[in-house]
Amino acid sequence: MARTAIVIGAGLGGLAAGIALSRVGYEVSVYEKAHELKEVGAGIMLYPNAIGALRKLGAYEAVAAAGSFGRYGRYLSAEGKSLVELDLLEVGLEKEAIAIHRSDLQRALAETLGAEKIHLGMPLKSFDDNGKATAHFADGSFATADLLVGADGLHSVVRKQYVKDGEPRFANCFAWRGVVEGEFVGLPPETGMLIFGAGLQFGAMHIGQGRIYWFGAVADKKGSQGRTSKNDALALFENWAAPIPQLIGATDQDALLTHDLYDRKPIFDWGKGVITLLGDAAHPMVPFMGQGGCQALEDSIALGASLREPPNIASGLRKYENLRKARTANFVNQSRKSMASSMTKLPIACALRDFVLSKIPPKVLLKNLHTLNNYDMPDLG
Repeated sequence: MARTAIVIGAGLGGLAAGIALSRVGYEVSVYEKAHELKEVGAGIMLYPNAIGALRKLGAYEAVAAAGSFGRYGRYLSAEGKSLVELDLLEVGLEKEAIAIHRSDLQRALAETLGAEKIHLGMPLKSFDDNGKATAHFADGSFATADLLVGADGLHSVVRKQYVKDGEPRFANCFAWRGVVEGEFVGLPPETGMLIFGAGLQFGAMHIGQGRIYWFGAVADKKGSQGRTSKNDALALFENWAAPIPQLIGATDQDALLTHDLYDRKPIFDWGKGVITLLGDAAHPMVPFMGQGGCQALEDSIALGASLREPPNIASGLRKYENLRKARTANFVNQSRKSMASSMTKLPIACALRDFVLSKIPPKVLLKNLHTLNNYDMPDLG
């Protein structure tokens, strides 16, 4: 008789977990509170470690077809001065970074998993662990399986019941996000850019199918405070170098996203018995290293590999957690530090940041990226 698994949440981490568990022999049911699969967000960069995970999940080809390969990276000042120019071909990673719309990534993962395994409009109310896992849903129905994975994001219901650590911490920062179509001077194909100002940061990248994803981050303890229009974004970025104001101006107002940014302090107790956490439910991080989704994909591989042939399910889940806790905690902490250094408002600190960045040899930055690709990811078999 096949072992069974419940996954709560059909975001990137939940779908990847479902695929990994299916590949090691589990009958998987993924439950999602939304009535349709619609990933919140605009674009995501999948770095070499995430590419490795997608290959193991069997989803790489679909993702590569939908997204855009990144080869060149540019770091600039708000005035348009080049600080660093990167070429991934120099370290053999030309085809090892993909920028993609989150909805396209979600669709590719859902198709790999199989629509019949995804149950929409099923918000979790609570769960029980009595040797087996039982999920109780808001409509009064329930489901029972050999294990339950909480992959239900930043405001995880599973985490709330198990960890009881309250609300996530506000990062004193918010961001606008948008997607536009067309060609823009200053952003050639296969190129991503990151631009630094005083308490401001802007990024843009091609995400496939003629689209460009951009974000504008703002250090502000008050949060977004309803600043949801293009004019709000232009008020801060209109004097920056091209193509920044042009990208903002070309964005459909109805498609512009505004989000306050949050994370949580790392914890080292993700579950007990046949319950565990994964992705943002376990280790949410601010996006200043671009590793949130990448780490969720890594989680899924470790989860599947740890449950392939465990003495029992509970010990397999603890093995998975032990494989992942230190690495993800490091990314949570480093992402916070990266935010603090790159989003500083102090003029002297901004000048020092730009000077130091301009003096770092590109090969050093590329070596750090290459290190991610060399992460020792277990096999699913």
